Amino acid sequence: MSDRQPDLEKRTEAFFSAITLGDWQAAADQIHPEAVAIQNIVGKETDARELLQSMRGMVESLDSLRYENVRRVVGNDAVVEQHDVCMTRKDGLEVRLDVCIILGFDPAGIIIRIDEYLDSAAAARLLVGGDSNRA
Repeated sequence: MSDRQPDLEKRTEAFFSAITLGDWQAAADQIHPEAVAIQNIVGKETDARELLQSMRGMVESLDSLRYENVRRVVGNDAVVEQHDVCMTRKDGLEVRLDVCIILGFDPAGIIIRIDEYLDSAAAARLLVGGDSNRA
């Protein structure tokens, strides 16, 4: 294990904790102003802070959000995390997304890239309803 890996582990935990707590400024502060992001459901690079703002709108429309079944692999300049995002809409519908995120970090430990992969069919249930089982 490199000296940097425990720091990236802590930074990753802090990033997802900030999102769970709705501390959007703390989450944004961990993202470099020029960071890029890509989601498999969109297919093109975007500004990582804009992605965070979109996520904020989605999360604030929910009754609850939590991460479960977190698995991480920490490298020298990136963290790969798989987790289940468990969401409950205000109408009570529960949706669980299996997500894989790769966070790339600069030498100072600031996020410079976010790659997110998720099940688009399960994500669609947030918008249209349906059962909460995985696709």
